[in-house]
Amino acid sequence: MRPSRIFRWIVRLFLLVFTLSLTGVSLLGGFSAVTILDPDSYNVNIPDGPIVANFDITNKSAMSISIPFNITNVGVYDLDEITIGFQIGMIYGNASTLLNEITNVKIFDKTQNYGSVLHGDVLKDIFSGLGSDGFIFANIPALIEIDRFRNPDLEFHANFTFSAMYSLRLYKFTVNLINYSLGVLDI
Repeated sequence: MRPSRIFRWIVRLFLLVFTLSLTGVSLLGGFSAVTILDPDSYNVNIPDGPIVANFDITNKSAMSISIPFNITNVGVYDLDEITIGFQIGMIYGNASTLLNEITNVKIFDKTQNYGSVLHGDVLKDIFSGLGSDGFIFANIPALIEIDRFRNPDLEFHANFTFSAMYSLRLYKFTVNLINYSLGVLDI
């Protein structure tokens, strides 16, 4: 056999092994990511307990929110670049408009990075915002702008976003929970 033919067979064998290993990593990573996000397993719990909030719009600097969460990595690979975002919207009757139109404003917006969760580990933490750390004071209406004849006076809802990289950073996934009710407030 000629050396060029042997070299070609070695290169072909290397490419076959390389392709098979990448295929295996992709298949295992995809299956493993699905097991982490299985809704029946509760591996990603946001919120993971009661949400504690102070939405006193008369004292904006004291407004706060605390959201406990739990992320359990039951997958084969590490979860990398974990990011959690949280937005709070407020709905009220706008007394400063001609017909007291219903207004929806975003009063809180914060995103936080949590790094990595190794295979088999658990990340339990509290996502929090206090005062100007996340709250958008310019969007919070004054008391005279709120239609007090509307029932309830104020409604609060939240949007959660969880994203992470997985399977040696080959996959990026995002999970959203939209319009989660935080309650109502009568002033």
